[in-house]
Amino acid sequence: MHALNPRGFMPEVTLHPLASRVPDLNDKVVYLITQKAEGSEMEKVFAMAREELLKRFPKVNIVFKYKPSAYMTDDPALWNEMVKNAQAFIYGAAPSASTTHWVVTWTAGLEKRGLPGVVILYDACADTAKTTSEVMGVPIRWATVSYPPNKMSNEQKTKVMENVVKGIILQPTEREKQVGKYTPLKPPRIALEGTYEEIQDYFYKQGWTDGLPIIPPTEEKVKEMLKGTNHAPDKMVATTMWPEKWHVNVEKVAINGIMAGCKPGYMPILLATAEAWSKGHFASSVRSTNSFSYMQVVNGPIRKEINMNAGTYALGPGNHANATIGRALRLFIVNLGGGKTEVNILGTQGNPSAYTFCLPENEEMSPWEPFSVDQGFKPGESAVTIFSGGWCHAGNYLAGDLEKLAKAMRGFEFPNGIVALLSPKAARLQASKGKSKKDVEEFIWKNATLPLKEFRKDTYYSWFIEPILKGKEMYGQKYVWPKEYLTLPENAEVPVYPRIYINVVVVGAETTPMMQGWKMAYPSTISVDKWR
Repeated sequence: MHALNPRGFMPEVTLHPLASRVPDLNDKVVYLITQKAEGSEMEKVFAMAREELLKRFPKVNIVFKYKPSAYMTDDPALWNEMVKNAQAFIYGAAPSASTTHWVVTWTAGLEKRGLPGVVILYDACADTAKTTSEVMGVPIRWATVSYPPNKMSNEQKTKVMENVVKGIILQPTEREKQVGKYTPLKPPRIALEGTYEEIQDYFYKQGWTDGLPIIPPTEEKVKEMLKGTNHAPDKMVATTMWPEKWHVNVEKVAINGIMAGCKPGYMPILLATAEAWSKGHFASSVRSTNSFSYMQVVNGPIRKEINMNAGTYALGPGNHANATIGRALRLFIVNLGGGKTEVNILGTQGNPSAYTFCLPENEEMSPWEPFSVDQGFKPGESAVTIFSGGWCHAGNYLAGDLEKLAKAMRGFEFPNGIVALLSPKAARLQASKGKSKKDVEEFIWKNATLPLKEFRKDTYYSWFIEPILKGKEMYGQKYVWPKEYLTLPENAEVPVYPRIYINVVVVGAETTPMMQGWKMAYPSTISVDKWR
């Protein structure tokens, strides 16, 4: 049998040359930039860099700064300051794949503006730097250190610092001066002709599966799958498929849906899922050395049309649509977005809910409007939402006690958002007390609190939260936490979550008023009906 190729298309890349270098840094300004990150130890590496620079250029003026905003957030004020004042810079990355990606991204932007720089990163993240540099079209220079840096030998330290200095003073090579366009070759349409076993083995060895057996995407199966949508096979679905911003058309979505075991009737959800993924804030989480997963929530008539399970064991195995649609997202990340374990997917431990985490809301048994309505859709419209998070979970609250749920979730690190999953009985219990869904969200927000002193001890407080309190944007929003948190006394009891990122979804059976809460934030919701 012939198996079609599941891989998306790498976009055309515009090549940019490196900025011209200044060989003598005496009487010049060099910025050392890094991100506040607990355990990063980049400050120790910068101490070595400072010593090396002063040894070679005694009159160099070194300016150290922490990036005053979250690592994934653009900071035009800082970039303008650097371009105006500096003649070179060194950007240090935390031992984190997502941080490394963004450090290379911002470095590429500065190189394009004519400011020469070099990145210091941890060796485990070198592949992330390489793929990001290629997508940006800028041949970024970097030097790698091992973690922890103080364990490196003197010989290793000397070599690293030599590479750092060379990176900011040696003029670009001919290769580093290249301009123009680079168009990567498109993958062949036929991946392999072989037996069922040969296709399984080949796809697995190529890294195109999730480790489980797949359904071979033959020409016949793809034609059948495409009957699930009226859109042409070559219609573009996404042009920024994370993590590598690949291009994806309808046929490629169908191929990966087949591999996951999906049926033609699922195609509108699969296409909406691909679009939601490409338009959501997932560029950092998908790469992260933290172990993210993604929750898909389906609303509207499509749930019934394809027999999704919103009742007993809705989050568990057993239902074909729930399981395969959730599985398809993982294959999208790998094959349509260019994700690869140990290259740009570096979750330290991984996450079992990354295999499949798809649920339909139990709208029929809910006393409230569907979640999709909260997201701006009309009742009766079908939509799919993707949330990012998934490494913290509190559950098994059988008495419908919202206060217990809220208190359990207040200890989640970096409390950026939660999805509270209420069974229908739990939701109706709250409704019987006169609470709307917004009232429930408000209650959770007001009761998931900590003394400000404890809140500031969160690992990510200085990294993410404090910059937002000071007015830096995160995903286009300011002050999602109240800026008053900067001045309130340490014993003040404060909500730890941004109010806008507390969401309630009704799912499950009538058995008990069970509830659970997941660390999930940044919903990206797309119409399913548009892809029918």
